Amino acid sequence: VNEEEASLFDMLWLLLASVIFVPIFQKIPGGSPVLGYLAAGILIGPYGFSIIRNVHATKAIAEFGVVFLLFNIGLELSVERLSSMKKYVFGLGSAQVLATAGVIGLVAHYICGLPGPAAIVIGNGLALSSTAVVLQVLQERGESTSRHGRATFSVLLFQDLAVVVLLILIPLISPNSSKGGVGFQAIAEALGLAAVKAAVAITAIIAGGRLLLRPIYKQVAENQNAEIFSANTLLVILGTSLLTARAGLSMALGAFLAGLLLAETEFSLQVESDIAPYRGLLLGLFFMTVGMSIDPKLFVSNFPVVTGTLALLICGKTLLVSLMGRIFGISVISALRAGLLLAPGGEFAFVAFGEAVNQGIMSSQLSSLLFLVVGISMAITPWLAAGGQLIASRFEQNDVRSLLPVESETDDLQDHIIICGFGRVGQIIAQLLSERLIPFVALDVRSERVAVGRALDLPVYFGDAGSREVLHKIGAERACAAAITLDTPGANYRTVWALSKYFPNVKTFVRAHDVDHGVNLEKAGATAVVPETLEPSLQLAAAVLAQAKLPASEISATINEFRCRHLAELSELCEASGSSLGYGFTRIMSKTKSQSPDALDLDDAQVSEGTLAV
Repeated sequence: VNEEEASLFDMLWLLLASVIFVPIFQKIPGGSPVLGYLAAGILIGPYGFSIIRNVHATKAIAEFGVVFLLFNIGLELSVERLSSMKKYVFGLGSAQVLATAGVIGLVAHYICGLPGPAAIVIGNGLALSSTAVVLQVLQERGESTSRHGRATFSVLLFQDLAVVVLLILIPLISPNSSKGGVGFQAIAEALGLAAVKAAVAITAIIAGGRLLLRPIYKQVAENQNAEIFSANTLLVILGTSLLTARAGLSMALGAFLAGLLLAETEFSLQVESDIAPYRGLLLGLFFMTVGMSIDPKLFVSNFPVVTGTLALLICGKTLLVSLMGRIFGISVISALRAGLLLAPGGEFAFVAFGEAVNQGIMSSQLSSLLFLVVGISMAITPWLAAGGQLIASRFEQNDVRSLLPVESETDDLQDHIIICGFGRVGQIIAQLLSERLIPFVALDVRSERVAVGRALDLPVYFGDAGSREVLHKIGAERACAAAITLDTPGANYRTVWALSKYFPNVKTFVRAHDVDHGVNLEKAGATAVVPETLEPSLQLAAAVLAQAKLPASEISATINEFRCRHLAELSELCEASGSSLGYGFTRIMSKTKSQSPDALDLDDAQVSEGTLAV
């Protein structure tokens, strides 16, 4: 078989293994596609049936899975949201890396008797976690915007920066180093040079991205060529990845910065759609290459050592991360869940330990055992996440005090959304915000609803949304909008009034039970009022008309005509009742019909005070 045919066979086996194993592991309780990919990698890898011939080339391609994942995460964030997390990125992240590396390094040196350089590499290598596995698990479970999800992502982001220091440090502490071991001046010079290169690369990406990305994408979009648009996106991802790699940083960090800058443009949704197939396939390939690093025979022959080391790693890191989380104001449950997610080792440990072997710092036998421990720990990450949710639901089920808002848990939020009422409507809004990684906080006075949200580790708290003190504790003075979906008209009115009086910066969007209720809400200061029965009725009517075999175009015209007529009648009723602004929707609709979008005044195109949002 020639080289081209061998590569084709490798690709076929990789696809076949993923098609077989991923669905099987998805059906296992607490299972995840990640586990399926890992199992497939073990089976077809060099320690299984050795079906894959060119493992090295496969791993090189698979690295781009992490690159595309971080690019996608950047697309779903923004510079403002990232800046609000700086306390966790640089505070909690640095504390986690330093504390974990220090404890593991001391244990390796004084208890296991390893030399100092080997202990330093092992401590720092095992302090790192898997960005790819953890972020994928968080996305699968819908926990990316949860309290423990935000803290976990912040730590992972700092770890991507810390790995640069480790890779610079390894040659300097090597017995083969020309500088004769550890030298403070040599280390300081190397780290200083790396910091300058990193700063230049990051500054170039941010400055160039803000100046060039929007004009370039605008020019490409005007050609209306989908293939060129996708090619341009790949060029941006690979170009920024190469730039950070040349500066000594990870390729994934460059892609993350590119995604962060593209998130500020109007092209982000199309870009996200274009990269989805690449990200999914390459990330699956990456997980399979991790499975290829796990040697089942070595695991069986060294079962006590491997399982003991694995247990110490998981328990020790969970304890340390939980402690660091509490110091930085995270609740006990959220800190524990973050600890369980960050406890396993990460993909950069393979790189660090491999380089340590090349530099003569540790033996290949020791590195093989560490590879095994790290690989297995990454494989059990989905079950650790499920265990964290189970612990959270047990602890918070009957403890109302744990459901109350804690100011330290929300002090990092900026321009977030407040959801007042976590019933069916509030839960749908929360789901939509979570999918777009938009920060939010929800309030409800029914403990069972709050417990449902907290079991998913969503930022849902027990409290009266009409209370000034409760609103202050969830950072209402820094919020941008509030969706008010409480059960009773009185509760809705009190909440609108409190937000308008004490937090006028917050735009309030509220549902009205009837016309009189809508007028009162408007007078209380509501930004927009939504009649709760109109849209559900129209959707139901559309379904009935479709069943009656009416054409889709006729159904749409009928529904739109009825909506406009109904809202016009509502406006007349509001004016007759003495309302100065009414629902205002018909005024905007009439201007939209009579003018082109470009001719509309900006203030008219936006939701104005007292407007009915539909």
